[in-house]
Amino acid sequence: SGGIIIRRSGVRVPAPLPEVTMNGFIKLPTILTLIRLIISPIMLPILLVYFLPLNQLWINSILAALFLLFSLTDFFDGYLARKYRQVTALGRVLDPIADKCLTYSVLIALLAIHKIFFVWVIILIGRDFFMMGLRQVALEHNFRVPVSLLGKIKTVVQLSFLAMLILNPYHSLQDNVLAGWIADFWRAPRWMVIEGVLLTATITFAFLSMRGYYRSFIEQFLQHQASGEKIPEKDDLEV
Repeated sequence: SGGIIIRRSGVRVPAPLPEVTMNGFIKLPTILTLIRLIISPIMLPILLVYFLPLNQLWINSILAALFLLFSLTDFFDGYLARKYRQVTALGRVLDPIADKCLTYSVLIALLAIHKIFFVWVIILIGRDFFMMGLRQVALEHNFRVPVSLLGKIKTVVQLSFLAMLILNPYHSLQDNVLAGWIADFWRAPRWMVIEGVLLTATITFAFLSMRGYYRSFIEQFLQHQASGEKIPEKDDLEV
């Protein structure tokens, strides 16, 4: 395990992470990212579509735990990469893609078995595409939109909502999701209230964080416009 190295200057720094690599090239943080990128979007949707309709608490618990386990790799790959100075260009590129693959695959699987209203899926995925567009435009104009606290809260709340949605055995799978939710509320009000609160919080923080990102983008964009910096031509960007 990683320890502490004390240099001659007296500075204490973390010892290098043990070399857990594939072919001596891909390090442990990137391996965790690849697990989230490749394995989770294939495994989770299949398990959710075929086993979640059984609506057994013990099955739902296993599926929810598996989803949270894959989600935690997002924390650990970044933590290990920063602590042991193994941040790589490949990891920076793959990490956000892996996050989207995990979230979107679960949302689509839950939509396929009628456990989430399609409007919420459109809002959550549409919000992410809007953010990707903002960041792409910012990159083309040589500035970036930093991650905000509201964005981090939105991510945690959204993952909690999805885990609760998977776990809840009283959420019936009906074509009319809204009518089914109302009927389920009378059968298991505590479960449905928790799910409803997490859904409300997810949608709220999705909009609040998006608004904050958009304001940050506009402020920086106007500053770059006022400074007279040259905007790259379209042909220059398509390389």
